[in-house]
Amino acid sequence: MKDKGFTLIELLIVVAIIAILAAIAVPNFLEAQVRSKVSRAKSDIRSTATAIEAYAVDNNAYPPPIAYVPPAPFTIEDPAHEPFEGFVPFRITTPIAYITSLPIDPFKVKEADEHPYDVCWHYSEQRNNEAHSEPDFIAELSEQLYGRRGSFRYFQFTHGPDLTHQAGASEGGDPVLYDPTNGTVSLGDIYWFGPGGTFR
Repeated sequence: MKDKGFTLIELLIVVAIIAILAAIAVPNFLEAQVRSKVSRAKSDIRSTATAIEAYAVDNNAYPPPIAYVPPAPFTIEDPAHEPFEGFVPFRITTPIAYITSLPIDPFKVKEADEHPYDVCWHYSEQRNNEAHSEPDFIAELSEQLYGRRGSFRYFQFTHGPDLTHQAGASEGGDPVLYDPTNGTVSLGDIYWFGPGGTFR
């Protein structure tokens, strides 16, 4: 009696089917990861904006941003001097916890020579800009992004899925809003302008 088994052709067909299914499933899984990170970034920025607004109510001013000055282990510049180099300050967590802890940017840029790896997203505040070299920076930025000159007091942004900051008003280029219709991993940064900020 002959032993029954799979032929080489049958095995190759099974392997080919598994490969095709994997080729379909893996990109969808990665897309789901990116969409999840985008949703998390937007939710966390909204929560941070609420904490910043609560701080402003108590202190009659928005908190100035801080900057991390290289080289590692980094010193903190308080307040930051460049609009795009500022980050959300720890003063919204202590001594009064307007938010329990600063969220970590899911799209943090992994460049150890620029700033620590586990930091919140970028943040810039109008009064701090007025005290330095960019008095109309936020108004110009909102005009470039939305086509209208807003009277926003601050903005927050994360680099988005491409992990690259798109040039802004202070850098002689045009900022780019993240738009998932161009593909989930596409050019553009995720912004929040406040008060009255919104996503696009």
